[in-house]
Amino acid sequence: GILHRAFSVFLFDESTGELLLQQRASTKITFPNVWTNTCCSHPLHGMEPPEVDKPEDVANGTVMGAKHAAIRKLFHELGIPPAELPVEKFKFLTRLHYWAADTVTHGKTSPWGEHEI
Repeated sequence: GILHRAFSVFLFDESTGELLLQQRASTKITFPNVWTNTCCSHPLHGMEPPEVDKPEDVANGTVMGAKHAAIRKLFHELGIPPAELPVEKFKFLTRLHYWAADTVTHGKTSPWGEHEI
């Protein structure tokens, strides 16, 4: 696939340290029914507050755009109200280049997968 921006959220319960996982829907094109991180998606252009970060935001670790996108998606996917997700509690860990073909669902020559930064 075409390389594009994405983010992953790992949400921990502060009192127990447990990580909230979710199972992908059976209707997903890629990796259906797979247990995965709390939430993942893509920052969108034209959102308010803005979700697209500049290279200097990534370099200095502020990435407010990705954090706002994560808050939007946690509400969309899990129903967590934005007021319960203070942006200052989100921690940017790293940037990585990720590629994975979904060969389990679509076979060895799968055209489906993820190619993200």
